[in-house]
This record gives sequence, C-alpha cells and structure tokens, in this order.
Amino acid sequence: MPAPPPSSAHIALYDPEGHLNRELPLDRASHERLVKAVLGWPADPGPRPADLEQLTLRLTGAAHVVADDVRHAAEQLTDGHTARTRAAAALAEAQHHLAADPQNTLGCAQGHARLLRTLYEHLDHLTEATPRHPAKPR
Repeated sequence: MPAPPPSSAHIALYDPEGHLNRELPLDRASHERLVKAVLGWPADPGPRPADLEQLTLRLTGAAHVVADDVRHAAEQLTDGHTARTRAAAALAEAQHHLAADPQNTLGCAQGHARLLRTLYEHLDHLTEATPRHPAKPR
C-alpha cells in the first residue's frame, strides 16, 4: 500500500537537534532586502492578504533559523557574558513572538521583520564576542 500523499499545507521534518538549520546556509542579503521592503510599506495600499501570508511565513521561518544560530553562538560564550545575557533575553522575546499565531496583516509582517533584524544584530554581536582560537602549529 503506497504512503498517503503529504499534506498540501507543509511538510514537517523531524530534526529535534536542529542539525538541518546549521547545515543550510542562510541567504542573509535576501532576508535583509525583505526586511527593508516590508518595513517600508505603507499601510494603504498594503500588500494583498495572500502576499502578506507568504511574507509572514518566510519571515517566520527565517526568524526560527536565525534564532537557532543565535542560541548556538550564545552557547559558545561563558555564562554571564554580556552578549550571551542579551541574546538570552532576545531569544525569550523571539520565542514569545513566534509562538503567537501569525496574522495576515501588515503589522504582523512588520513585527516579524523587526524580530528578524534584531536576531541578526544579536548574531553579529555574538560572533564579534566569540573568542577566536588560533590555529595550532603543525
């Protein structure tokens, strides 16, 4: 008996350790252009509801992946490090924001865009704060 066809809504991959997120490169430039465009839209006339849904889904997915990168980068720093503490607060806010059901409104899309921008800023701060280990001599 063949397997039933996947739902047309989406296919969820089981990846509890988040390995796929770190394996797939993010297209940061594309995300930054999207954030800029979404934050620059006037409310009237705004994008169509179907377009808002797609934009919000794309921003939500990107925010989840960048949040995982922020979490991973924060783990590289010692407890109590300022960048790690700030990242933890940003991650808690991101989790709260992303747990809410997305609405097909410009305000929701813009909120997700601001969240994604903030997560990238934290990722940059964490990357700058991560100690570089010199290469071992051969």
